[in-house]
Amino acid sequence: METAWSNEDSEFVPMIRALWNEQKNRELLYLEALKKDSMGSFRRILSQGHVSAVLFQKEIRWIYDYFKCFLDDKDLADNQIASRSALQALENLECREDVAACLKKIEEATLQIYKTLRLYTERESEVRRILDEHLTRISEFYEALCKAEHGTRKNIALTAAA
Repeated sequence: METAWSNEDSEFVPMIRALWNEQKNRELLYLEALKKDSMGSFRRILSQGHVSAVLFQKEIRWIYDYFKCFLDDKDLADNQIASRSALQALENLECREDVAACLKKIEEATLQIYKTLRLYTERESEVRRILDEHLTRISEFYEALCKAEHGTRKNIALTAAA
C-alpha cells in the first residue's frame, strides 16, 4: 500500500486527523439524535449513522497505524467533539426535519474531507478502497438526510395546498 504523498507533503497528517475528528463528531451527534423522543422511523437511519461512525473510526485508526512511522501518537488523540456548537444546536432540536438538516451539514463536511484525502492515495491502494467505501456510505446517509429534511415539510405543504 503506497500513497501519493511524501514527508514534505504535510497535509496528509492534518487530513487524517480531521477525518478522524469528523467521524467522532458523527458518532456523538448521531448518538445525541437517538436520545430524542420524536424520531420515530428515522431512528433506523440514526442508528446506522452511529454504527458507521464507530466502524469508520476503527478503519481510519487502521490507516493511521499503517502510516504510524510518519505520524505521532498525539495526532489522533481521543479528542472530544470538535464542534460543540453543533452538539448544542442538536440538543435544542426536536423536529425530525431539523435534526436531519443539522446532521446533513456534518455529513457534507465529512464528505469533503474524504474527497480531499482521496487525492493523497494511490488509485489501487487498500487505503483508497476503504476511503471509497466510506465515501459511498456517507453519501447514502447524506441523501437519506436530505429526504428526511424535506419529506415531512413537503407533505405539510401538499396538505396545506389541498
